[in-house]
Amino acid sequence: MKKIILALDTSNLEDAINIAKKVKNKVFTIKIGLELFNAHGKNGVKKFNEIGITNLMLDLKLKDIGQTVYKAIKALDDIDFGYLTVHGQGGKEMIKRATKAASEIKSKPSIMMITILTNLSDSDLKDTGNDNTVVEQVKKLSKLAKDLNVGVVCSGQEAKMVRKILGPNLPIFTPGVRMNNDDNNDQKRVCTPSESIRNGANKIIMGRGLTVGNIEENLNKISSSLKA
Repeated sequence: MKKIILALDTSNLEDAINIAKKVKNKVFTIKIGLELFNAHGKNGVKKFNEIGITNLMLDLKLKDIGQTVYKAIKALDDIDFGYLTVHGQGGKEMIKRATKAASEIKSKPSIMMITILTNLSDSDLKDTGNDNTVVEQVKKLSKLAKDLNVGVVCSGQEAKMVRKILGPNLPIFTPGVRMNNDDNNDQKRVCTPSESIRNGANKIIMGRGLTVGNIEENLNKISSSLKA
């Protein structure tokens, strides 16, 4: 089973579609984030649908009052995608409204809860008035995800703990994935592909580590590391 989600963090839709065409049969799906979505909106998503990618991960990281999130998701009824991210910090009622809206649109995407972004550390949380450590906060949010029956997006470093909380069935996607010799860039809590999967992740999310250089060779290298 394919375990790699390719993050295409670009505003160049033509480049993104060309890359997707090249690798769509070698990855689980494509992740579209705010940069691409804000540049091209739902019409951009439809371009991916036209080349047969209908299980896209729409990484919009929604966080607002529940009714606003509900209406925002309902407005996505005319595109095909498989996963949609919302911030766990948005709270229980917001996530409930998100799952309700997701169940009412054509694609019926799975809601994935963002725990703590992988570029944040304990001190970053403290700066915002949160005295919990990252691990403590991820643990609390994962318990909420379990209660609400939604998947979790977290660092591979926390995936083992999150898997114990969620049980075997809810999905875990891990960003901040790097090979040992890769530059961490702006990520603080990183994990290798194989460590992430061993720790309980279902899918790993990778962008720059795949798109810089020869993407097909990079994909083969990552896929081999997951089989080792």
